[in-house]
Amino acid sequence: MRAWLALFCAIVFEVIGTLTLKLSALNHHAAGFLITSVFLTLSYALLALSFKRIPVAVASAVWEAVGLLLVTVAGTLLLNETLSPLRLLALLGLAAARRHGCGSVGPEGRSEQEFPGIGRMAF
Repeated sequence: MRAWLALFCAIVFEVIGTLTLKLSALNHHAAGFLITSVFLTLSYALLALSFKRIPVAVASAVWEAVGLLLVTVAGTLLLNETLSPLRLLALLGLAAARRHGCGSVGPEGRSEQEFPGIGRMAF
């Protein structure tokens, strides 16, 4: 349960870091880039902690998909960015590709990953 909490905190920090980066770029504030670095560092540190209990493919997919969704919603609502039909189609395509590109599930419902020179490993 703590791994999932770490993962969702990592997502929140990643979204905050990304939004801070956008605002820093718009306003040319050097301090904003430092704040962005702090949030993104915390995000990656928590993501790494989640890898201890959650398979990499699952944690990465959730982190990227939920983060992308939240950044898109926040950009639209908070930054007045437009979400044209073409951009929406591109986001849906990325989500579909990511969903179908993550490892496979092997016997006993465990995630499996192919490693060069090692073979398949279950997590």
